[in-house]
Amino acid sequence: MTGVSISPKNNNLEVGNTRQLNVTIEPSNADNESVSFESDDESVATVDSDGIVTAVSEGTTTVTVTTEDGGFTDTATINVTEPEEGD
Repeated sequence: MTGVSISPKNNNLEVGNTRQLNVTIEPSNADNESVSFESDDESVATVDSDGIVTAVSEGTTTVTVTTEDGGFTDTATINVTEPEEGD
C-alpha cells in the first residue's frame, strides 16, 4: 500500500444532515483495504466505520481516515451550520 485519499476534502453540512466520504486506496490492488475514521470533535460531527459523517452541532471539525496497513492518513474538513429558518 502506498497511500490513501479522502473526498470531498471540504464539506458543508447543516445540523442533522449526513454525507458519505469516499476513500481511495493506492494501489487499487492493495491486499488490505481496511480503514478507520475518526472525528476530531464528535460534538460537531460524528463519523461511522463506513465514512458516513453526521452533523451534530454548529462548528468545524476534521475527519481523519487511517489505513490499517501502513498507517497512511488523509483528512477532510467538516463545516456544520444551523439550518436556516424556513427551510
